[in-house]
Parts: sequence; structure tokens; C-alpha cells
Amino acid sequence: MDNLIGKKLDGLYEVKELIGSGGMANVYKAVMLGRNGPVPAGTVVAVKVLRQEYTHDPELVRRFKNESKAISLLNHPNIVKVYDVSVNDQLQYIVMEYVDGMTLREYLNERGGKLTSRETVHFISQILKALEHAHANGVVHRDIKPQNIMLLDNGQLRMMDFGIARISRAENQLSGGKAMGSVHYISPEQAKGDETDCTSDIYSVGVMMYEMLSGQLPFDAEDAVEVAIKQISDQPKSLHEIAPQVPAALVEITEKAMAKLPQNRYASAREMLDALDTYVQNPSVMFEYQYITEDAPEKVVKRTMNQNKEPRPVRQPQSGERSGSRSRKKGGKRKRRTIFLPALLGITVAFALACMALCWLILNDSSNLMNNKADITLNDYIGMTQEEAQATEQVASGQISVTWEQEYNSNYAAGYIYKQSPVSGRTVREGQGVTLTVSLGTQYVTVPDLTNYVQADAEQQLKSLGVSVLVTQAVDTSVASGAVIRTDPAAGTQVESGSTVVVYVSRPQVNTTAKVPALTGLKSVNDARSVLVQNKLGLGSTTEQYSDKPAGTIIAQNPAAGSTVKVNSRVSVTVSAGPEPEPEVPEEPASSAESSDSASSSGDWWSGLVGGSSSSGSSSTGSSPLTDWWTSLLS
Repeated sequence: MDNLIGKKLDGLYEVKELIGSGGMANVYKAVMLGRNGPVPAGTVVAVKVLRQEYTHDPELVRRFKNESKAISLLNHPNIVKVYDVSVNDQLQYIVMEYVDGMTLREYLNERGGKLTSRETVHFISQILKALEHAHANGVVHRDIKPQNIMLLDNGQLRMMDFGIARISRAENQLSGGKAMGSVHYISPEQAKGDETDCTSDIYSVGVMMYEMLSGQLPFDAEDAVEVAIKQISDQPKSLHEIAPQVPAALVEITEKAMAKLPQNRYASAREMLDALDTYVQNPSVMFEYQYITEDAPEKVVKRTMNQNKEPRPVRQPQSGERSGSRSRKKGGKRKRRTIFLPALLGITVAFALACMALCWLILNDSSNLMNNKADITLNDYIGMTQEEAQATEQVASGQISVTWEQEYNSNYAAGYIYKQSPVSGRTVREGQGVTLTVSLGTQYVTVPDLTNYVQADAEQQLKSLGVSVLVTQAVDTSVASGAVIRTDPAAGTQVESGSTVVVYVSRPQVNTTAKVPALTGLKSVNDARSVLVQNKLGLGSTTEQYSDKPAGTIIAQNPAAGSTVKVNSRVSVTVSAGPEPEPEVPEEPASSAESSDSASSSGDWWSGLVGGSSSSGSSSTGSSPLTDWWTSLLS
């Protein structure tokens, strides 16, 4: 049986059962105790505990602490919430939201491994929103897979298990050059042990999208190393071939996310989200993405969806097959005639349509033609300064009317255009208004001093500044329970608007030790047991010993009174058995020597009285007259 089940962690969380086991930690179902924890009493939570055998492994401990640090920064509806983190020498654990549902892997298995386009977009969008938040806080997951995503009954997802996540601001290289993550979903650079960033997570999302739409993994093999090699060098089968019913736009999005070169993928989760939103609004959209080739990075190659398809082989007529509408005769003249006629017909139709369109424009928009207003294609102004945009021909000549706006944006330096509406490439009428938004740069706010603030007031003040708040609890006897101890970053620090500030709130100290009470002199063992229970201790072994104390009295204890021990420790006692009884001395019979001496003494006395003599050990040879008389008298 697991030695943690039934235990109370720091007096706050009672462990109920083991619900999961990973490579370096176990996950338990637990219940919040008391009223001083991060969640209300009785709340069911999940506790991830580092396995005891790994607590002495510096690398694994570092990874566990990294996970604690990573997830403590995150606060998003699509990421499992973190309530508490405890990292000490004895036990290291993370208290998280308990999600009652199934994994996305279990859901895929129930659905036969394949989902509809609508379901796929629904799930992938939530995953990307979670990653957008994580990446904004410098956290790269590096292990995106269906097993690490929980599905609730309402269709909402929760991303979990940041076990090999890294803090991108602090660490740039994989540990020991080893690839981490599940091999079927890792990016090529991750499989090679190279540096990873947010685009590695984008690749994993693309693999999941591929699997959802087709019901197949892009790469599979019996050996994990072989799968990793395929991730690096092979191209997956086109979704057009294995899932022809998938809309072309979703195929494009999937293929871009799974591009071998990171620079050919979506640069961010937000960018991929925007592409999905575009598809939802117009399912027939064609993106026609451009890619950079590996051997010539400076060259841009235009790629369309049709280039992914293999050319169809020309069907050759079999011997004896009749020529007809579906067969072609041998000979170049017939083939050229067959190709030429449809082409001529298409040109004629296109010309007729063009004439009709021109007539319609003349009839319905003659005023614009008379005013010499033409259609123009909008330039791309994003990335330009306001001065550069004003110097362009379209703006300087008045072909477009520009409305300037300013907003804070952390992705663009101050003074640069980061948004335009309508977007570039759009055809507009000459003189139409265009809105260009100029970045004011990153907005910074100063973290206020919230020491001794009530938690609710501190959260409200920080949120009013435009930052996210993550509350965690700590013990500080100098600060009242429920009040703020400190913040991270500290008060007075400049932070970006939208970043996360950790607020440490004081909680009552939970005593894990107790002082041993004095038991000597108590009248019985039951009295000693009652006193120990009142002090959160237990009764140990009991021995008896003779003493001058009444029987049953406690005469000694171990540990001694006043000692400090852990809660639930046991105290052994010695009990008086009463006074030791006095030993009984048995009467000894007289010895033969003493009897002989006594007889000799009597004989001597009697001899002296009658005037005779006797000798011990021999018989008398003679007798006296008195003796003879006494003998005759007796006879």
C-alpha cells in the first residue's frame, strides 16, 4: 500500500488515493482540510508528489522545481489551476485543480481516433489559447500530446503536465542534449536535441491536428528511435491522400504547423489561431503559404495546395478497347484536338463574362468612372514608421485617406505600425479610408507595495493596473493570516502590462512537532494515553518494574518530558508493579553431628550424676554397683 495514502501533508491536505503515475512523480487525489488553505475546506484537489527515490537526484529535483516555477506563472481557463507549491528537503509537491473528466487520448480512442473538422477546430483552438498564455509568460511546454490534455463534460480542455517545461528566459538548451517529450509528437529540432522555442509546441499541435483529421499519426514505428528519425528527415503522407474529405484550408494550416524548418511554421500560437478564425469565417479560403527552403534560405518559394498532390498518370487504352467518350485514340492529332477545343471554349466564355462585367460596371458605376476613381491594391504598412508610411505613393498622393491610431503593443517598438485595416492586398476604391495603428511600445506598470493588504484588496489593485494575479500561500508569523506578505516581482519593480504578479498571502503556521508531556506520577496507563492523545502523541511500549510506588503508577518515560518530537510520535512508559516482596527463609533440620554432640553431653551429665564414666564410640567393659542396681530395677 502507498505510504502517503491517509497521510496529511503539512496538516492541510489529506491524501485519499493514487490517481496517476508519471516518470518522476505520482498524482494523488486529496481533500483540503480546515479553513486556512488556498481553497475552501472539503475541496477535492490533485497533489503531484515527487517520488521518494528521486528526491536525491539533483537533475530530477531541478526539473520538478522548474515545473513548479513554470505553472505558478500561469493562470488561464485552459490550463489546470495551481493552488499551492511546497518544495522542501523531505517532500516536494504541487497542489492543483482536480479535473474530473477524461484525457483527450481517451476521447480519441472512443471516437475511433478520428474527429470531425468542427471538433478538431474546437479543440485545437483551446490548446492554442493555452499555449499563447504560456508562451507569453516564457513557458514552453515541450510535451504537447493528447495524454496531457483533460476534457471536461462541457467540452472545455485543460492542459496539464508541464513536467519537462522550461523557462525560456532562463534556459535555452535541452538537458544534456537529450530529446524530451513523447516521440510521436516532438518537433524535428527536439528529436535532434537542438534548441527549442514556442514553434516546437506549434509543431506538436500540428501533429495532433493531423491525427484528429486523419485518424493516423504522421510517423509511426515499433522503435522510438526510428520514429524520431522520421520526425527529422521524412515527410508525412498528404492529408489529401488519406483524408480527402478534409477542407483544403485545414490541410494548409496543418502542413504549415508541421513544417520541418521552424521558420516555416506559424511564428506564434496567436498567428495559428488567426488562421483558424479565418477558416471558420470562410471555409473555402486558400492561404497559399510561402515557405523558405532549407538550402536557399534567402529564396522564397510559392507553394499551393495542388503542389502537394502527385500528378495523375495518363491512362493508356488496353488492346481491343473501343474508342469513345472516355477513351483516347493513339496519335497526336486527336489528343491535341481534344485539348484545344475545351481551351477555346473556356477562352470564349471568359471573354463573354469579362464583357458582361464591363457593361455592368459602366451601367452601375458610371459616376465613379466619370470621376476617374480607380481600384487600388493596398500596400503593406505593418513594420513601417509613421514617417515612412506617409512618404509612400498611396498616402502622399492621397490615393488612400489614413486615420492614425496609437496603442501599446509589446511586440513592436514604439513608433512602428503594427496593425492596418483593411489589410494589405485588399482592393479598395481610390480615396477610401485606411486605419493604421502605431505602437506606443511596451506598457510598463509599477508593482505597488501591498504588504499587509487584505488579499481581495491586493488583487483588485493589481488587476486595475492591467496585470494578472497568481495567489499562493506562505507562512509568516509576523503577518496576519489572510494578509499579503510580499509580491514577486517585488514592490517598486517595473513590469509589462499583462504579465503575472505572484502574491504571497500569509497562512497560519501548521505545527508538525509537539512537546512530550510529563507522565511520571500518573495513576494508570489509561491516564497516560489520554494525556498523550491531547498532545497529538501516541502510547508506545509498556514495561513493569518493582518500586515503592503503588502498582499501576507511571514511574518512567521515554522520550523525557519536555522533549520536542514529531506529531504522532510514540512515548514508551514504565509502570510500577508495587513493592518487591521479602523472600521466605525455610527452617533447616539439625545435623547428625549436632545430635551426637547432644547425646554425648547427656551421657556425660548422667555419668557424672551416678559416678560412672563413659567413652564415646566404645562400650564399657565394667559396670558400677549403681548401674547394676538401676538395670535390675528396670528389668
